Amino acid sequence: MLVTLMLGGCCACRKGKNNMPLKGTEWHLMRLMGRDLSVDADKFLFTFSEDGEFGGTGACNRIFGAFKSNDQRAISFENLASTRMMCPDANLEAQFVEVLDRATHYEVDGNVLMILSNGEVQAILMAK
Repeated sequence: MLVTLMLGGCCACRKGKNNMPLKGTEWHLMRLMGRDLSVDADKFLFTFSEDGEFGGTGACNRIFGAFKSNDQRAISFENLASTRMMCPDANLEAQFVEVLDRATHYEVDGNVLMILSNGEVQAILMAK
């Protein structure tokens, strides 16, 4: 229901009113592949930098790489990598990286960032 409500209001995404910027905002993963997550507030935090770098912390590993985006909200990730410590939720980290590998575009609606693959929401992050 949350996804339907957010997608229904995506006209606001395109207008940019009161939307957090993709770059420079710290984003916290809240939903992945249709599943709501309850992860600690200091885990699964990511940022997009002005120079095209993407990075953050998953369950316990650093996840980083490069990204490209444009004014039409297309997005792609390159050279994604992570450290390799064993931790709970390591599978969740791997699933998130897979979602980023398949990402085609994004939408920002207020403080919510949606990562999409061919029109389907794959991940929802909230500005911290």
